[in-house]
Amino acid sequence: MRASAARLSVPAAGAGISVTVSIGVAVLGQHGHDLFELLAAADAALYRAKDAGRDRVHVYAQGDEATGACP
Repeated sequence: MRASAARLSVPAAGAGISVTVSIGVAVLGQHGHDLFELLAAADAALYRAKDAGRDRVHVYAQGDEATGACP
């Protein structure tokens, strides 16, 4: 997904805008047992990916909530 997005160039005002993607990953049964737990874990992982820079994937790890991004 990241590589496909990186190949995109969105035309805007006569120039191309590059696209990057940050992704947070949570695994059912490991990081949560229902939709709400999984979404919270994936959201926390997403903020960790964004904190690390552009164009990253981060798999949820214990303590990811500490960024303050997740309630």
